[in-house]
Amino acid sequence: MTNAVNKTPEVGAITLLQFYAAWCYPCKMMMPVIASIQRKKYDWLNVQQIDIDAQETVADSYHVRAVPTFVALKDNKEVWRSSGVLPEHTLIETLSMLK
Repeated sequence: MTNAVNKTPEVGAITLLQFYAAWCYPCKMMMPVIASIQRKKYDWLNVQQIDIDAQETVADSYHVRAVPTFVALKDNKEVWRSSGVLPEHTLIETLSMLK
């Protein structure tokens, strides 16, 4: 599990914020899904993983109340949010429709 990585996304790219906690079983279930997405290196997608215990301020600024929570940003504006476990194909299909 990694913490947020600050990369400058391409204009129009989607940034997916994954809020998680080390003690959260559903979060652990999502880690291989996110790892698979990261390995595919979509040019339109930037994934940042945020540990809510280590980065409480960031989690609070996005009003995260449950984990795992996924927030999609486009041009630094929230365009989608979901909490809970999601299959990889559902996550990618949803995010690709936002580009």
